[in-house]
Amino acid sequence: MKYLTTIASLVALNIFAVIALIYFGNNSRLIGEENMQLKFEILQYYEQLKINEVEYNLYNNYSYLKKLQKIYFDVKTTNLHKNNFISLKDFNNTELKNVYMVSSN
Repeated sequence: MKYLTTIASLVALNIFAVIALIYFGNNSRLIGEENMQLKFEILQYYEQLKINEVEYNLYNNYSYLKKLQKIYFDVKTTNLHKNNFISLKDFNNTELKNVYMVSSN
């Protein structure tokens, strides 16, 4: 009789252990799939960041900006005011055109 209770308790313990392993194994598989999805999204953001860094470097290139200026703006009007700085006294002159005041915050 004592062997029967020992064997029954071991079988019940083994069944409980198998069920627990299946449960935790399934949860870890779901977490692994979520991790793979997150890694994929991180790689996509990383690639987008690399593209944005290339665009940033490209836009900061002076020759590239000059090419864009030639394409989108009239070169005749842009070359007229080359390095012309004005002082506060020049604001009294009413003939100034295209003067913008800039304030710092």
